[in-house]
Amino acid sequence: MALSLAGKINRMIAYSHRWDEPAMDNLEIAAALTEALGRTVDPGEIAALRTGSVVEITREVADALCALCGVTDVAYLLPVGDEDVDIDLRLQLWTLARDRGVQHVAARALTRDKLRELIADLRALPVRTR
Repeated sequence: MALSLAGKINRMIAYSHRWDEPAMDNLEIAAALTEALGRTVDPGEIAALRTGSVVEITREVADALCALCGVTDVAYLLPVGDEDVDIDLRLQLWTLARDRGVQHVAARALTRDKLRELIADLRALPVRTR
């Protein structure tokens, strides 16, 4: 099942912060994008993207949002094929590893099915508290 644009944006935002810090809110994201783009980005625009009431994103905003969140491939938000699936699986993996306190993960040359298994294993671990 394909993840919606809103789901992808929320996943990127969840990925983008340290485990002991909160995720950016719409105001922080809008301020950072305003600075990066050199034009005003309203927090309402970000909220609309995150809730799914807006389902398309411009390349300019997608590039800036990916850069802000540390996602190096804008194909996650603007896929041509199914490359967004691979990026999404990696974001899930690294977010779960961070939140569970996992220090090392060997994830080279894994198939999508193996990545999904590893993600399920990480979900089963308790969330780190400190």
